[in-house]
Amino acid sequence: MLRLIVAFYWIFFSYQKWFDRSWVRDLLSTAAQSSYIPFYTQFLNHLALPNWSSVALGVTILEGAIGVMMLLGWLTRIAAALGTLLSLGLTFTFALCKCPWTEADFPLVFWFYFAPLLLNVQVIFDKSSNRFGLQRLHGKRSV
Repeated sequence: MLRLIVAFYWIFFSYQKWFDRSWVRDLLSTAAQSSYIPFYTQFLNHLALPNWSSVALGVTILEGAIGVMMLLGWLTRIAAALGTLLSLGLTFTFALCKCPWTEADFPLVFWFYFAPLLLNVQVIFDKSSNRFGLQRLHGKRSV
């Protein structure tokens, strides 16, 4: 059940950006100007922000792929590992900055991004995700 919840989380956020990613630029710009983590500020300002459209498209595709892989039960541990890395990046970008949304309600915003990280880690170590999915049909274990 946890795997399906995490799958729908990623599919939902992928769907939000699939047809219009223009709003991501403003969020990324605000986060890049006010990140608490110096090396991550440099990363956002020099790599992510100048290429915001490609980054947003890549994140959208990755979120969708993670969601579909988890939904189908195909390579769930790899999908969960990718979800963990993506959640870590989202936490660094949007929860650990002096941004209007974090100043309004820091605990809520922090847990909004940090909780999926923990849930993805749980899916990595959850052996029950092998029981229901495509790999079970083929008699193969999840990676």
